[in-house]
Amino acid sequence: MSAELLLVAVMVFGAVLAAIWTLRAAYQRWREMFTENARVSLEDMFLFVDPRALFHANVALFLLLPLGVWLVTGSPFLAAVSAVAGAVFPRAAWVTMRTRRMRKLALQLPDALTMMAGSLRAGASLQQALDMVVKENPAPVSQEFSMLLREQRLGLALEDSLRGMAQRLNVEEIDLFVSAMSIAKEVGGNLSEILDRLSSTLRAKAAMEGKIRALTSQGKLQGLIVGALPIFLAGILYVMEPEAMLPLFTTLYGWGVMAAVFVLLLLGGFFIKKIVTIDV
Repeated sequence: MSAELLLVAVMVFGAVLAAIWTLRAAYQRWREMFTENARVSLEDMFLFVDPRALFHANVALFLLLPLGVWLVTGSPFLAAVSAVAGAVFPRAAWVTMRTRRMRKLALQLPDALTMMAGSLRAGASLQQALDMVVKENPAPVSQEFSMLLREQRLGLALEDSLRGMAQRLNVEEIDLFVSAMSIAKEVGGNLSEILDRLSSTLRAKAAMEGKIRALTSQGKLQGLIVGALPIFLAGILYVMEPEAMLPLFTTLYGWGVMAAVFVLLLLGGFFIKKIVTIDV
């Protein structure tokens, strides 16, 4: 009997060690992937923040948010949902920040191209025109053109610098600018005139996109209100009648109802997004 207990103890000890080793390896892989992705993403946006500090903040959010939700509501389901939300929050924050930055870059680019065209007509070289754009424009367009200018000064070919800029930003307006510059360099022509026409085209495109956003803003707001309304009502009812609402968060049937509501909200948000999203 003692030999059997010893064997069971050894097996349990081995299983615990294997679980600890697996969790440690997974934690290290997560930390390496997070810090590397955060470093690249932040450098692309010219934000120089220590990725390790962001990783520690994300770990704290991932652990403390579910604990707080579980202590407040007593629902393992909501705690699991909050843990998922804490895990995906950095990615969602980066996507939001990058979208805003790229939209701002698209709005600033026509003025930068007009300035470049004016400098070229005045007899300045391409390097001088780029330097003028960097000095006279705010971020983010000045940051991106400064990167392009530094690569030129380090001896990188213009085509390679432009190609890297297009791949790094992946924005339609920048792709048009890179294509115009590459074509003008290969076949010749009046670069200032090409930049003027491209600036007018991008300015008209930005105006059209702004008008479309204004016309579809009501539909987007309605989608946000309809999506947040069930969550808001559930919170109000939980405050008013906690005993009646508690089974929704603590029973299997309640979790099923919340899962069904969550799926319906996702479907509604998907169809509303399809309706209000118009490509120019």
